[in-house]
Amino acid sequence: MRTKLLLSAAVLGVAGMIAASAQVYSVNVVGYVNVDLTPGFNLIANPLNNTTGNDLDTIIPSAELGATVYRFAGGSFETSTFLGNWSPNLTLAPGEGFFVNVAAAATVTFVGEVLQGAASNMDVPAGLALVGSKVPTATSLDDAGFPAELGDTVYLFRGGAYESSTYLGTFTPAAVPGVGEGFWSSKGSAGTWTRDFTVQ
Repeated sequence: MRTKLLLSAAVLGVAGMIAASAQVYSVNVVGYVNVDLTPGFNLIANPLNNTTGNDLDTIIPSAELGATVYRFAGGSFETSTFLGNWSPNLTLAPGEGFFVNVAAAATVTFVGEVLQGAASNMDVPAGLALVGSKVPTATSLDDAGFPAELGDTVYLFRGGAYESSTYLGTFTPAAVPGVGEGFWSSKGSAGTWTRDFTVQ
């Protein structure tokens, strides 16, 4: 009887350890990114995925009255103005670049999940497009695997002026967008920007 009791206690102890070690942990990484804006036009990008939505009212819930966002789609700009909320309430997916025009310096705080693995890959169209990294890293476009072919050009917009970089086997000069910074992409043919990104 004593042997059966000890065996039962041992089985219960092992079952408890297995249950404790079988707890489920989320692999999602949630964070925030602050992007500083200067008066005038700023070219930024949404670097995170807000799981409640990536519309302007969610990702930039407050701004100065009259602040304006410019989204480039289908070869032309769509605009949205902040009038207590955004009108119209445009959606800006992770990795989509856009201009925001403000009268005074401000900070935009993006909140959401860090996209990892295949979720961090994105299609870059031929022609002109406003893009940005879908992951919050400041990495040269060469090291980040941007899908460039000879002659493709990117344009960073800094301090009210453009800085261009052309792909000649590598981007010349080096193009290093900051975290949450958007840029123009001018490509001869479409490509997929493959990011093998995992938070350790």
